[in-house]
Amino acid sequence: MAKLNSLFDEFLSNIEPGKKAKVYAQDAHKPVRECLEKDEKFKEYFEGSFLYGSYRRHTAVGDIKDVDIVVLTNFDPEEDTPQSVLRKLKAVLGRCYDDPENPQYQRRSIRIDDPLPDEPDVTMTLDIIPAVAMDGDDKPLRVPDREAKEWVWSHPKGHLQYTTDLNDEDVSEGRYVPLVKMMKWWWKYQCSVRQPDEERPKPKGFWVECLTGENFDEEQHDWADHFIAVLESVSEKYADASEVPELQDPGLADSIIKTSMSPDEFTFFMDVVSESLEQAQKAQDEEDEVASSEMWRELFGEEFPLYDEEETTETKTQARIVPIGNTAHMERLRWPLDLNDHFWVRIDAYVYFAGKRLSGINSAGRTLPSGMKLKYIAKTNVPEPYKVFWRVVNTGPHAAQENALRGTFFKAKNGDSLSPNPLVNWEHTQYTGRHWIECLIVRNDRCVARSKPFYVIVKNPNF
Repeated sequence: MAKLNSLFDEFLSNIEPGKKAKVYAQDAHKPVRECLEKDEKFKEYFEGSFLYGSYRRHTAVGDIKDVDIVVLTNFDPEEDTPQSVLRKLKAVLGRCYDDPENPQYQRRSIRIDDPLPDEPDVTMTLDIIPAVAMDGDDKPLRVPDREAKEWVWSHPKGHLQYTTDLNDEDVSEGRYVPLVKMMKWWWKYQCSVRQPDEERPKPKGFWVECLTGENFDEEQHDWADHFIAVLESVSEKYADASEVPELQDPGLADSIIKTSMSPDEFTFFMDVVSESLEQAQKAQDEEDEVASSEMWRELFGEEFPLYDEEETTETKTQARIVPIGNTAHMERLRWPLDLNDHFWVRIDAYVYFAGKRLSGINSAGRTLPSGMKLKYIAKTNVPEPYKVFWRVVNTGPHAAQENALRGTFFKAKNGDSLSPNPLVNWEHTQYTGRHWIECLIVRNDRCVARSKPFYVIVKNPNF
């Protein structure tokens, strides 16, 4: 039975929002607060603000697309209608961003698109939620509901506390928040495969988060067991459900989470749960770690790494500390480096012999016999158009004797000809020694993403 906890740890690292995405979320909050605090027509209502949502609960995955901001006000729910409060907030935000058409009405908030216009690569929206703290901002708040035409109760900080309590070391060994990330990424990936044309599939992230909380098993320890336990519980609890279940609001007693999900959308969700549970159980029962990791990848996508049965702590360390640019024969970088945490490129590799794929290679440091073919596949989030360049560096006396140290940048090849897919490059284990490969993504004549050096060690077939 394959647990693969280290691969799950790497997977969780891969789906974690980058440092710059977190900074952007903070930066987007500041001008809103300053504007509301200083605006001549709104400052008399403004009493403070705080960040909310998955970003604040630390349950966001990938790029942070939405940032929620709760704006505390002194409006009177008995006198001020939800429509009038949201109208005032929309007007001031239009003045803040010098664009009255940008703020858009939501049911309980105002949405701002492109809140950081000076950062062209950032795709983010702000949801600004006005609220009234009747008994302090750490208690339930009154929030205007434009469609219901009434003030409703919400408890943002109660949600934060619920997440903190479940993630406590004494309760779950700090595993609840990572499991929520795992569940949200699983659903996001499955929707991208099964509903590629659906822009905002349901259920949404917060509903999945609450579902995970209701079905979280504190007794589990391994990541695979945690994930399977949630799917098993959901599958059993709602096997015969014909309507969308009502999930308890984690911040408000006797309240449920509002959702616009239809019964058909919930049926689709349960179909995915059932199929994913079967796949996850097979992956866990599989004795071959390579095959198991490939099964998990079908559930979570390319961000889930492949198992390398010969990788060791020593080779991982060597892969990090050995420089790739330390030999005279290597071509110098042709493009200015413009790397940031927003763009990335990663390499996966597969071993082939006699036209048959043998295994995948995770990370680096695999020892292989000569005479094999290697298929390198690069994955990147850089938007097109871009150019892809590869570089192979051979080392050791065998490659030097054959004048095959290489070290120049080239476009992907399949044998002697260019590969039709620039993100796929084929190589041979032809020379004994340690050999590196890296992939670069070039956009607007600047290198915007560069993979970590990926290396293999080639020995004779009889080693």
